[in-house]
Amino acid sequence: MERAGFWLIGLGLLFGLWRVWQIGQAYAQTLAQEIRLHSQLTHLQMEIAHCERLVAVLGASQAESMRAGGANPAMLRQQLQAHLAQAERDFHTLRSALEVPLKQADTPETMHWAVMRMEAEWLQLYARLQEYLGRKEPSEVNLETLHAFNLTRQDSLYAALDSLHQALSSRSRTQIHLWNRHYRLAIGLCLIAGFLLIGWIWYFSMRPAQLIHRWLCTPDSFPGGEGMSEAVLRRIRGTRWEPLGRMLVQQRQRLRAVERFMRDLAMGRTPEPLQPLEPNDPLARSSFWLVRRVEEYRRSQRDRDAV
Repeated sequence: MERAGFWLIGLGLLFGLWRVWQIGQAYAQTLAQEIRLHSQLTHLQMEIAHCERLVAVLGASQAESMRAGGANPAMLRQQLQAHLAQAERDFHTLRSALEVPLKQADTPETMHWAVMRMEAEWLQLYARLQEYLGRKEPSEVNLETLHAFNLTRQDSLYAALDSLHQALSSRSRTQIHLWNRHYRLAIGLCLIAGFLLIGWIWYFSMRPAQLIHRWLCTPDSFPGGEGMSEAVLRRIRGTRWEPLGRMLVQQRQRLRAVERFMRDLAMGRTPEPLQPLEPNDPLARSSFWLVRRVEEYRRSQRDRDAV
């Protein structure tokens, strides 16, 4: 039971530590994924803002005063085409990165709708700008191109991006809250296993050692010294200290028997030889020969006194 309890507590502690490490790794991966998604979304918003600025400048460059001031519509078109291509790449990168959380079972419906809304708004904007850039000859910006970033469309596109940002933040908070709860449970398991391990060490190792030390330091002449051995054996029963305790009780009883044997010899009495604890007990054999030699010596002394 002692060994089984130790292994159960040890396995519980190892499992708790493994869960803490596993949750820490999952927590770090979740944070890294959310940071990457927010970074890609922010980069897409920046490219869309560049496209909006260039469309506005192209619309204003139709005036003669703007052209006289150095505005070059052809160069602006090239810049718009470059930023639109970069925004398209950022959109596909973000859409590919969103496939992983969208396939998870715990992803809320709000995130699915936010992704669909963002995709629809972006495709409409991209189609209008691509239609303008697809013309062979540079021409003036028409109303349809200018209205790609009008107030209503701008609010709709940015609202879709903001809703996706909020959905990602909400999902991140939910996952972090879940991981924190699992982390607290794992820490609680480690603490319980640690306290149980400390209690096991105290009960099966330190406590028996303290009892045996107190018993060995208590002389038999003190009150309770004689019956203390049975109490100690009863309290360390079932532990690995029980064989040692029984051996110490046996050796202490043997020591008291030797003390009585030597006291009887010193007082002139003939004691009984010590009882053997095993077939070839040297102490019992020596006590037998010592008693025999003492009897022979006393017999010779009596014979000498009689003469």
